[in-house]
Order: sequence, then C-alpha cells, then structure tokens
Amino acid sequence: MAIQRPRASLLLLLAFWCGVWGCAPRPNTTPLGLGPLALAEQASAAEKKKPAAAKKPAAPAASAPSAAAEAKSKDDSKDENAESDGPADKSATESKSKSKSKSSDKVVTAFSGLFAGRDVAIYRFSGEPDREELDDKARIRIESESPTQLRIVLINSADGSDLCELSAEAQGNSATLDGAQPCFSSEGEGAIHAELTSGTVVLSGDRLSMDAQGTLSLALGEEELDGDLSYSFKGKRQ
Repeated sequence: MAIQRPRASLLLLLAFWCGVWGCAPRPNTTPLGLGPLALAEQASAAEKKKPAAAKKPAAPAASAPSAAAEAKSKDDSKDENAESDGPADKSATESKSKSKSKSSDKVVTAFSGLFAGRDVAIYRFSGEPDREELDDKARIRIESESPTQLRIVLINSADGSDLCELSAEAQGNSATLDGAQPCFSSEGEGAIHAELTSGTVVLSGDRLSMDAQGTLSLALGEEELDGDLSYSFKGKRQ
C-alpha cells in the first residue's frame, strides 16, 4: 500500500502555529534546587568531615544476682529437700510403719484365745439390797476383729452358749470396751435389761483380768426400776 504525503495546506498551517506560539517549550526561570538524592549525598559528606567522637567505655554492670540465678538457687534448695526425703528416708519410714503394724498384730494375737477363771456380777437397785452372782467356772473367749479391734465373748457356764459379745480397742497389753453394749439381759416377766458402758481388759502373760461397769433397768408391772452393774473377771489362758 502506498504512503500518501501530507498536503501542502496542512504543512503551512503547522508552520503558522509554530511561528505564532512557538513549538519549543519555554525555559523555566525558577531554580530547580537539589533533589533528595543530592541532599542525602551532601549530608553524608558533611558527617565524614566531622572528627569522630571518642567513645566512653561502658561502666561494668553491678554484680546483682540475676533472676535466673535466684531461680537456680531455689531449685537447688528444693533438690536438697527432695534428697532429704530420698529412698533412704522413705525406706526408714516404711520400716517403722511395718514394725508398728507387726507390733499391733502381735498384741492382738496375744489377746486371742480362751481364758477360764472366776467372775462376779453385782446388781444394784435403789432401795433394794445388792444381788451378787459368783461363778467359779466362768470363761471368756477373745477373738481378733482387726489389728486393733477385739471381740470379747462372755460364755454362759450353764450350757456353754455365748452370753454376750463385746467389742474393744487394743492398745498395748490392755483394751478398752467400746460405748454402751448390751450384756446380762434376761427375758420374760421381771426381765432385766443391762448394758456395759465402760470397761478395761488387761493381759499379763497368760493371765487376763476384766473390770466393767454398766446400767440396769427392771420392769415390774407398771413400775420400772433403774440401777447399775459392776462385773469383774480373773482367769488364765487355756
């Protein structure tokens, strides 16, 4: 395709406008100044010309214990305490506990058995003469309930049946009866209701002694009498 040349009239019009207004840009009379890059370079050169300031040596830091050192000291103290409760101490504690348990077992085992001897029960009612019952064939059987608990059985010498069962707590070579426990009660008209409220059982070798106190209540028709009871036993292991 052929390229057409511009018409002569168009060229003359352009030449006219350039002659009147001027085609080249007019010079700017305001100084342009320095750009940001030139300013930065001048500032760097000025800093290099200044004499370097003598640096003062840094003062040594005060020798105060750091938080890490204090924490380490506390950990060391805990470790020492932990070492004091080490295997040796635990072993000693366990040994003492086992020794105490064995000692308790031996005490309870020593009480266990059948004892025969003599007992006496005394009944007292207000306004009535004391009634005393002696038994030269009295027997007591003691059984172990736990390392510290005993079951004390009073046996009826007439037929060999269990008269009553009493619980007691053993401490050393003696035992203490628990609370109020029924014993020596009877049935039918004029029945007596009896309870042993306190008492102690002592073992000395093969010999056993028991002393106890209690309360009584007796119903006679519409009248009810209250009284107290004392019981003692001395016997030997069979």
